[in-house]
Order: sequence, then structure tokens, then C-alpha cells
Amino acid sequence: MSYGSTEVPATAFAITTVNVPDRLDLRDMDDRKLEEDTRRRFDFPAFRTWAPRLFFIALFAGAAFIVLELFDTWRTSLSPQQLAPRLSTSMGVPVEIESSRFAFTPAPRLLLTKVSLDHKVTLGEVSINVGTRHIAQVFQGRGWNWGEAVVGPTLLTLEQCNFLMQLLPKLGSALPNSLSALRFTRVEISEQPWLTGQWQIELSREGTSGFTKALAQTSSGNSWMRFVLTPGEQGKSVQFQMDAQNWRMPFGASFPMEQAIASGEISPTSLQIHDFSLGGTFGAVKGTVTAQFDGLWSLNGVVEADGLDLAALVRLLSPPAANPDQAEAQSEAVIQGNASFSGKFEGKGPTMLEAASSAVFAAPVQVRWPVLNGIDLGYAATRPGSKAGTGGGSTRFSALSAVVVASGGNVSFRDLRAHAGALAASGDVSMAPDHSLSGLLHVELGATRVLAPIRVAVRGTVSKPQFGR
Repeated sequence: MSYGSTEVPATAFAITTVNVPDRLDLRDMDDRKLEEDTRRRFDFPAFRTWAPRLFFIALFAGAAFIVLELFDTWRTSLSPQQLAPRLSTSMGVPVEIESSRFAFTPAPRLLLTKVSLDHKVTLGEVSINVGTRHIAQVFQGRGWNWGEAVVGPTLLTLEQCNFLMQLLPKLGSALPNSLSALRFTRVEISEQPWLTGQWQIELSREGTSGFTKALAQTSSGNSWMRFVLTPGEQGKSVQFQMDAQNWRMPFGASFPMEQAIASGEISPTSLQIHDFSLGGTFGAVKGTVTAQFDGLWSLNGVVEADGLDLAALVRLLSPPAANPDQAEAQSEAVIQGNASFSGKFEGKGPTMLEAASSAVFAAPVQVRWPVLNGIDLGYAATRPGSKAGTGGGSTRFSALSAVVVASGGNVSFRDLRAHAGALAASGDVSMAPDHSLSGLLHVELGATRVLAPIRVAVRGTVSKPQFGR
């Protein structure tokens, strides 16, 4: 051995570099091998857990895809640009739609706004309802199916109503077959006081015939009016059937009619009421009406009645009593009997209502079993100098006749003649619109008594008549 040498001195032992694994290394190797074996095997518990979830996710994705496709189809086929030309072709008039959209609240429906028909009628909003049954039919591949179409509040003139009725026969081909009804929720007729109120109009399909008629009705309290409307054969008029209950006429009688029926046809320039009947506790009157427009409305017609109860008619004209004592005093009407007449009326005016309000009705009237309450004319005639004898009692006649002339609420009983044995009465009596009476009766006893005729003045009201000298 020498100093300064770098060699390692040789010994009897040898040092090796071989790495022998311990227990931790072996366990780690086993864990890795188990993990690799687990990855290679199929995990059935995880599959059972996730398979249903994946199925519903796929189903939802497919449904979403179908809905998006349907929505895209709807957006194309039901857009104003596609829908308006189809309606124009089917209905034969220009149709314009401002916008269309699908709404889900409060119920699924297609909303069309500002639907213009031939620039004559504009419907502010049309809602086409879609129920759950109709949506299900879409997924069954039957295409779009609809419930009913609902038109929002609308203000129409009588001419516009006539225009819509002329389009009625064309709606069957213009609207889808699945659309069963078209309903106007609230319609107001302008410039027609006799049609005031809020009307509901409904058009329904009748089998394969399509839309053939419309039902229009309005109600208020216990009164209602209903029209069944059908387009006329000439295509310019509308045939109608009217029913009403507790209906108050806009002219003439001041009390409501318990029942009213009429049928005829109407156009913008004419009205034909083939027959009408107005009834109540007093009986019924019936007749016909014709009206033509030529710058002015010319109205004429016939009215007749048989067995009209005059007492019931007078009670309707009398205001209701304020207390029971007054009701007892008014229990007997000023005139009783059954009246029969047949007369004509004529009128002219710028509107149909003004022509009817100004019409003059004239008819000879015959009264059976007439009774005049409030005065005993026989007693008064035998005491010509007594003023007190002209009040109270009643007079029964064997016959009574007069010519009734009525216009604008004024009613005149002209050439009034009544007989009760030797007693004869004649004169004229008028009733004003406020039901006040005025007139004069001439009473004489004939050849049986040598007495001069007396005069009896008629005053007061229908409910409280007054007789005096």
C-alpha cells in the first residue's frame, strides 16, 4: 500500500446492487393488479343503475328533437306569410294577418292578431285552442288538430255582420276539419239601439255540411234574446229566426214582452219579417213587417189581435203601486173587455229605428164585454145637474167600438161608440206618452127618457182616471 493511491483495498467481502422488494412493495403491486382486473370486468351493478337514466335521457332528447321539428314546421306553415294566402284562396276575399304566435298560458293556443277580411272587417285577436287530446294526436302523426277558435271583443256594424254571414258557407273549406267551432265571446252592434248589449255568437260544424248557420244571443238578468242566422239563397240577405223573453222593445210599448218570436230575412237595404208574435198576460199580437231603404227607410206592416185582455194591458201601462193600500185602489182597471183588431202602420226615417218610432198605426177595434170603471154613466145621465154624480161606480156596455190611432207614444181612441140598452156614449179620448188621459164623452139615454145629453170630461192617468163635467 502506498500513500496517495485512489484504489479501494481488496477485502474478503463483496457488495452487490440487487434491490429486494419488501412487504409494502408487494402489496402495492397486488393492488395495481386487482385494479387492472376490475377494469377489464363488466360492472353489472353500475349498469343497472345507469341504464334507466340513460334511456330516459335519450327519450327526452328524442322528444325534444321532435318538438323542435314540429315547432319549426308550425312556424313555417302557420306563419302569417303562409296562412293568409291559403285563407284568401279558400274564402275568396283578401285576408291579412299581422302576426301569429303560440302561447302556453293559460292554455295552449295559437294567437292571430289583427286578422283583416277584405279590408271591411278586422278581428283584433283570434285564439285557436289546442287541448291535451289534440297535442297527443300530433305525436301520433296525425298532424295539427285544433279545438275551437275564439274571437276576442269586437265592435261591428249591421253591414259588417251581413258581410261575415256571406262568408259563412266558405268557412268549411277555409278552416281545418278538426276545428269544430268558431265563437265570438263579446260582440257589440253599433248604431242599432234595438240590438244593444253584449252578444255571443257561435258557429258550429254540422257534419259534412260545414258551417251553415250562426247562433247569436244576449242576456241581461231574466231577459234574453236569441237569433239563428242562415245565409240567404241570393247571397246578399240573411235569414233569421228570433226568440226573446222579457224583451223590452226600443219603441212602442213601454213594458217588456214576456215572449217574442219572429222570422224573416234582412239585408243592408231591406227587412222582411214574414211573421212575428208578441205575447204576455194581455194575450198576443201578431203581424208582418216590410222595410226598404232608398235614401230613407220606408216601413209598413200589418198588426192584428183577437181577444186582447184590456184590463191586463192597462195594468202593464200603470206604474206599480207604492204601498198595498194603493194597490187595492188600483185593482180595477179603467177599462175591461176583450179587444180584437186588424190594422196597418207606415213610417219613414233616416234609420230603421226612427222609421219605426215615427210610424203611424191605425185600426178599427171591437171590444166584447166592455166595462168602464170609475163612473156610472147611466146614473150620471139621469142627474144632469149633479156634479157629484159623475164619480165612482162602473158602466157595463153591450158593445164598444173605436178607431185606434197610435204614433210616437200617443194613442187616440177616435169615433168611440158604446151602447148599454138605451144608453149611448160617444166621443174621443187620447193617452199621452206619460199615460195621462184627456177627452170628452157624450152620453144620452135615447127616447126612453126626455133628458138632454150630458158631457163627461176624461182626465187623470190610466192608473187614476178622473171623470167630471
